[in-house]
Amino acid sequence: MNNSAKFWDRIATKYSKQPVANEQAYQTKLKHTQTYLHPDMKVLEFGCGTGSTAIAHSSFVHSIRAIDISSKMIEIAKNKVQQQAISNIEFEINTLDGISCEHQSMDVVLGLIPISVSN
Repeated sequence: MNNSAKFWDRIATKYSKQPVANEQAYQTKLKHTQTYLHPDMKVLEFGCGTGSTAIAHSSFVHSIRAIDISSKMIEIAKNKVQQQAISNIEFEINTLDGISCEHQSMDVVLGLIPISVSN
C-alpha cells in the first residue's frame, strides 16, 4: 500500500462526516456534468472517495465503475449504496494504471476535483 492510500485510509471516516466545503459549487458541478450523461452510458469514475458523486450520477446512467486507492473510502461508498439500494454502481480499490477494461467499453471517464466559486 502506498503512502497516499494509507493517508486516505487513515482519514476516511472523518472525511466522510465533513460537509462539502462549498455545497453550491459542488451542486453546480454535478448539474453541469449531468447534462453530458445519458441513460445508456457506462461511466468510469476515478478517485471516487466515499462515492457521493457516483451516487449523485447513478440515476442518469446505465452503470458506474468507481475506483479509489483507499480501501476505507471504498468501504464507506459500498455501505452508502447498500443503504440506498443503488444497484448500478460497482466500487473497487484500484488505480487508473491498474484497471482492466475492454477497449471502448466505457462511454465517459470522470475525475472531479474540488473547486471553489467566488462571489
